[in-house]
Amino acid sequence: MPQGLKDFIDIAFKLAVLAALACFLFFYGEGRSVGRYQYIANGEQEYVMDTATGVIYQNGFSMNHVTGKETLPPGGAKGR
Repeated sequence: MPQGLKDFIDIAFKLAVLAALACFLFFYGEGRSVGRYQYIANGEQEYVMDTATGVIYQNGFSMNHVTGKETLPPGGAKGR
């Protein structure tokens, strides 16, 4: 093989490896979560969802998003 072709193949392979690494890091960063808890930000609203139980936590209150039932905050006040 001519040296120019070998150099081209070498550069193309290295670029493909870098592109694959960049894609992996992008998709890894997009799909990350902290264990079973997922942080969700929608505009100004921010909340945390327990992906194992489906309970959503926001501002001291929690709600099961399947049943819609709210739980009491730690202070014992009524949920909204």
